[in-house]
Amino acid sequence: MDKNFEELCYSCRTGDMDNVDRLISTGVNVNSVDKFDNSPLFLASLCGHEGVVKLLLQRGAVCDRDRYEGARCIYGALTDAIRDTLLSYDISKAVDVKQPFATHISSMYNDEGFLKRDISFRVSNGQLFTAHRFLLCARSNILAEKMVTEWADHEIVSIEVRPDIFEFFLKFLYLIPILHQIEPGQYEELIELSSKFNIELLPEFLDKARHIADPTEKSRLMSDYQYKFTEVARSQLLVFVNNCILRSTVDLVDSERRAFSLVNCLAYPDIQLAVKNRNGSTQIYPCHLAVLNRAEYFRAMFINDFKEKVTYVKAKHFTGKYNSVIPELTLPNCEFEVAEIILRYLYSDNTDIPWMYAVDVLLLADILLEDRLKTIASTIITQSKEFIQQHNVFDVLYLSWEIGVERLEQFAAKFIAIHLQELYNDPEIKRAIVLSSQRISLRQETDTIELVDDIRYYLLRKYSFEPDDVELFENQDDLEYLKQVGYLEYRKDMEMVDNILADLELDV
Repeated sequence: MDKNFEELCYSCRTGDMDNVDRLISTGVNVNSVDKFDNSPLFLASLCGHEGVVKLLLQRGAVCDRDRYEGARCIYGALTDAIRDTLLSYDISKAVDVKQPFATHISSMYNDEGFLKRDISFRVSNGQLFTAHRFLLCARSNILAEKMVTEWADHEIVSIEVRPDIFEFFLKFLYLIPILHQIEPGQYEELIELSSKFNIELLPEFLDKARHIADPTEKSRLMSDYQYKFTEVARSQLLVFVNNCILRSTVDLVDSERRAFSLVNCLAYPDIQLAVKNRNGSTQIYPCHLAVLNRAEYFRAMFINDFKEKVTYVKAKHFTGKYNSVIPELTLPNCEFEVAEIILRYLYSDNTDIPWMYAVDVLLLADILLEDRLKTIASTIITQSKEFIQQHNVFDVLYLSWEIGVERLEQFAAKFIAIHLQELYNDPEIKRAIVLSSQRISLRQETDTIELVDDIRYYLLRKYSFEPDDVELFENQDDLEYLKQVGYLEYRKDMEMVDNILADLELDV
C-alpha cells in the first residue's frame, strides 16, 4: 500500500487536517481503502473529526448512501453534525469546486481583468472564445504542437465546431465542472472534438455516460471522474512547469540569450520572474500572471497601487510579429530550488517539499501571504525526523513566534516536554521561557506563560495522564505502584519545570 495513503489514513484517524490537506495535494486517491477496507472518509467520520470529513468531501471523497462505503460512513459517524454533513452532501455537485488548485484554474477562465489571454478561437457561427496559450499547451500535446506549427503566427484561429460544444470543451480544460450540463445530444460531437486534441479522460467519461440512464448512477460517475480530471490537470501542469518554465530559465547577465528565450519560449510567458540567490546570481523564470496572482503578494502588485515594484522589459512577442513590453517581477531573495518549489505549488498544487528547504519555503510563503503553503511547509517540518535531527528545537519555536504558525509552536513545546530531562541544563530553555513571558502584553503576577502551560500539557500527554489522574496519584502512598504507572517520572519532570521557574524568579 502506498506510504502516503497510509499516512493519510493515520491523519484522518488523529484529525490532523493540515497533514490531510498536504497529502491530498500529493495526488493520493482519497477514495481508496486500507487493508481493513477502511476509506479515509470512514476513518475521519468514525473518529469524529468533522473538519477532516468536510475537507475530504471537498477534495473528492465520495459518500453515496446507496453504496456500502457511503452507508458505512454515515452509520459509523461519531456525531450528529458529521452524519448531517454526510447526508447533505450532494454527489451530483462538482466535488472539486472548493479545491484551491481547481478553483484558481477555473477563475482564469472567468476573470476578464488583467489576466492576459493571448489566443482566440473563431467557431462556426463566428463567435470568439479567448484562452491562455500556456494552459492549452499544458493540457494537450496536440494543441501544444499546433501552437508552434500552423497556429504559431495566429492570434485568432478558426475552427469548425458548434459554439456550445467548443464552450464545453474550453471550460473542461479550465477545470470548470460542466459534466452535469452536457445533454446526450451533445456527447458525440464533444467526444469527437476532445479525441481530436487527445484530451485525457473526457471521451472515456462521455462514452460511459451516454450508456447510463439512471441519474444516481450517472452522478456517481461524474463524482468519480471529476476527481480524476483534476489530478490529470495537476500532473499536466507539473510537467509543463518542469519542461517549459524551469528548463527555459536564463541568467540575468545573459541578456542576448534572455531576449532570444522570450521569442522562442514554449512557455509563452507574459511576465518574467527574477530571483536572486544568496550567492548573488539572478535567474529569470518565464511565467504567467494568471498563475502568479494565486499568491496575494503578486496579486496586490497589479490590483493596488504597487506597480512601482514592477519593471518592464522590451522584448519581441513570441509570435515574432511585433514588439511587446513584458513586465518583470522580483521574488524576495531565496535559493533557486526554493523558488522552483513555489512555482510548482502555484502552477500544479505540488507540495513535494524536501525537509531541507521547508523553513525557506515557510518564510517565503509568509512573505507571499500564501497561508496554505505556510501550513503545508510547517507540516513537513513537524513530520520530518531528519529536520529535528539537524535543527535546534528552540529555533523552531522562535520561528513559530516570528511568523505566527501555531502548529510549529505546539510541535516545539511537545518536543521540549518529551525531551525535558535532556534539555534541562540547556540555557536556551530558560531563555525561551523568558521570551514567552515577555510575549504577554501588560503581564500581571497571576498570568501564566504560554510555553510553560504547553509543556505541562504535553507532560500529561507524555505519560498518558489526565488532570484527575494526577490528583489521585498525589494521595497515593504505594511507591511501587506510582513507579509502575509512571507518576514518579512525571513528578520528576514537573519539578524540573518548577526549578527553572524558580531560578528565573517567575511565579506562574
